[in-house]
Formats: sequence, C-alpha cells, structure tokens
Amino acid sequence: MLARLTARTGHPRDEAGMTIIEVLIAALILAIASASTFGVLASTVRNGQRAKATQVALNQAQQQIEKLHSLSYDELSMTTTPAHESSPLNPNYRVSGGTFALKRQPPSEYATMAVDFEEGGVIPGPFPFASGDVTGKIYRYVVWRNDTSCGTDAETEEALCPGTQDYKQIVVAVKLDTPGNQSGERGYVEVQSKAIDPDSLGEPAEGGGGGGEEEEEGGGGGGGGSGITAQQFFLSNTPCAASGATAREEITGDHLLHNTLGICASGPQTGSTVGAPDALLLGGPPDPDPLDNGNPLLYDYANDGYLEPTPDTDKGLQIKRDDTSGCHYTPTGTVNPESQAHRWVTDPLVDDFAMSGKVTLEFYTRTLNDALYHGTLCVYVFKRNKTESSDTIFHDSATGADYWTYTPEGNGFWPRNSWTKVRLTMELEGTPETKTILAEERLGVALSADPGNTDAEAIPIMYDHPNYPTRIEINTTTPIEGG
Repeated sequence: MLARLTARTGHPRDEAGMTIIEVLIAALILAIASASTFGVLASTVRNGQRAKATQVALNQAQQQIEKLHSLSYDELSMTTTPAHESSPLNPNYRVSGGTFALKRQPPSEYATMAVDFEEGGVIPGPFPFASGDVTGKIYRYVVWRNDTSCGTDAETEEALCPGTQDYKQIVVAVKLDTPGNQSGERGYVEVQSKAIDPDSLGEPAEGGGGGGEEEEEGGGGGGGGSGITAQQFFLSNTPCAASGATAREEITGDHLLHNTLGICASGPQTGSTVGAPDALLLGGPPDPDPLDNGNPLLYDYANDGYLEPTPDTDKGLQIKRDDTSGCHYTPTGTVNPESQAHRWVTDPLVDDFAMSGKVTLEFYTRTLNDALYHGTLCVYVFKRNKTESSDTIFHDSATGADYWTYTPEGNGFWPRNSWTKVRLTMELEGTPETKTILAEERLGVALSADPGNTDAEAIPIMYDHPNYPTRIEINTTTPIEGG
C-alpha cells in the first residue's frame, strides 16, 4: 500500500515546470530566431535604402540631362577635361586623356570629349548634391559622335556627314555616398542622351553607346537621313514682345498671374485686362549656379488671392478648372477667366517653319498641397497670323478634335509629392501646307483644365526653371537657328 502511494505521488512531480536547462535551451532558440528575424529586417531596411537612393540618383541624373538639353548646341561643351581616377567605382575611371569610354564594363568605345575652355557651358564636376538623407556627387560629360550610317549624296557622291563630329552625346553619372550603416564603396548610375545640331538635318541612326543605367532619346525625330529634327521651344514666364525678339526676364519673386488671353501688342497685363501671351523661347532657362540645385528658387507665377490654396504652398502656374466640362480654348467662365487658360507664342518666325506633324509637350506638374485627386489637362497647338487677328488651332489626326488631353494612366490620380515630368505626344492633322507656319506668323501652345475630370480647383504647372524646363518639341525639316 505504501509503495503504491509513493508511485502515485511521484508521477505529478514528473509533469512539473521546466528545468533550468530547458529554460536556457528555449531562450537560446528564441535568441537565435530573433537574431535571424532582425537580420532579415535589417537587410530589408538596407535594401529599401539602396532602392530609394538609386531612384534619387536616377532622378538627379535625369534632371541634369534636362538642364544640359536646354543649352544651345554651341554651349554644349565641357569647360575643362576631367582627370582620370584609379577606382573603377568612379566615373572618371573611364577618362583616358581627352576621351571618355561610352561603354562601362569593360571600358571601351572611347569618344573624344567636346571641350571648349572659353564658350563651354558644361562644368564636368564632380559637384555634390543632397536630396533628403541621400547625398552624392554628379559627373557630367559631353563627347563627339560619328554617324557611320549617314551615307553619301546621290548626285555629288560626297559624304553627307563629313568628319567625325556629327552629333554630341551627353553622359551624366551620379555616384552616391555610402551611408554609415553600410560598408564598402558604392558604385554609380548614369543616363546617356543624344544632342543633335539643329543646323544639320537628320537624326543619327546608331545607338547611344550603351553602358548606362538608362538612356533618353533627346533632340531628334525621324530616322537617319530623314531630314527631320526636333525644334525645341521653352515655355517662359516672360510676356511676348510686340515685335522683334523677346528677351527673357529674370524671375525674382512671386507675382500676379499674367493675363495671356490677348495679343503680344496688348503688352503685359494682370487681372481682367487681356494681355500678351507668355513667350515660347528657343533657349532654355539659364542656370545661375549649376552646383546648387536650390538656386534659383521656385516662385509663384499666379499669386492672386483667389488662386492661393490653404496652406500656401503653391509654386509655378495654377490653371483653374473651366466652368464647363470639356476642353475650351476660350474659357467659358465669367469670373477670372484669365486663370482658366494660359497661352504661349513664339516671336514672329523669320522663315517658313514646316512641321512634320509630330509634336511633344514635356511639362512638370504636381497636385496642390500634394493632395490626392484626379485631373485632366487640355493642350492646344495653334498658329497666329502675322497681324495677330486670328488663331488657327491644329486638330488631332486621330480624333479630329482641336485639342489633346493628358490624364494619368491607371487610377487617373494626378502626380503628387514632387514635381513630375510628363510627356504628351501629339500628331497634327493636315497637309504639309497646312502644317507650315509661314514667315512672320507665330506658333503657339495653350493649356486649360477639364472640370469634368479634375477634382481640385486647379492644376499646377512648373516651367522657366533650370530644374524644370517645360518645353514643346516640334519635328521639322526647317529648324530655327538661335537659342
């Protein structure tokens, strides 16, 4: 009886709490699992930081490409020859004497750098940049390229592109600084883009050299030997001159909205008085300090009280919704209609300007206060006769409408949180004769906002700033000198 009792009282002791050894083993397993989890989380954070930094670097490179494309072709030369660096992780590793390797790995396809110590407008760098917590250095190169596909003239049998300096290639590399929580030197990203001399017709057919993270086609349309090039006009914040050439005005602060619903002879006006459209200029907005992305500042081009959002964060131009759904070249509103459409025109053209039909508007935009809303921008391309008494609006070759629209793809929400570059490609309807702007006529572009699909009061547009060179590109066989 005693033996049976002892056996029963001993059994519960076998199912008692964990021993200290078991506790230690469980703690060790938990620590190992936690370390593994934290390691994965840390790796995820680092990968996220790298992805963010890489995108910032690409944005910086693209922004520099835009700045350089706003220079005239003659200015598009380096101010000095950069020195070779020994580290393969430095873009200058590809510099050899007066040449630069367009192919990155292994360095090859060396091209002669375009250097003009007196007239050059491209400081090669490196110069620093900072975007939030991402920092790094920017390197800029311009090289000469030979168009091997140019061919010969059928009658004279002479080379159409004599020599080896047929066009220029722009290369922008951005090398990121290594943050403290990461080890090892970081590499760099780059963007390459072609630049075509507007005085030479035809775009080179060969590629851009390769080796870059991304390549942008710039400054040309059509195929090799097609006789077509892209003429750029930049949207400015300067009212057009009544005659002769318009001189770009320096922007020094916020100002009232320009009323652009009149003619150039109306002169600059604000409020309800119809005034001169703003000017489409050949040269891009100047950059007073290429080493400082914060100079010049961003200003409000429509500082009228009725256009001020709350809080007051607006910059550039704010185009208010029209009163009537749809796209209207002439605003339908009765209150402040000057804010519902904005127009730009060129100076009177010296010679006939033949357009092939392809037109591209590249603009920068974001939502007011970075709010979430839908939007539709209406775009008009027109010509104004030499007496400024009438406008002829071009029509969309696909729809027949006298306007084109831009609505963001997908969910239709307008870009927000940063100034975003948008491209809208348009095809003009008509014959070669009707698509020609005659000498002394003006080419124009206008913008409005369709209230039928715009939830907010206005759509902001930024332009006439070296970081945001909003422009219209016209494919033509008769490029214009200047700029």
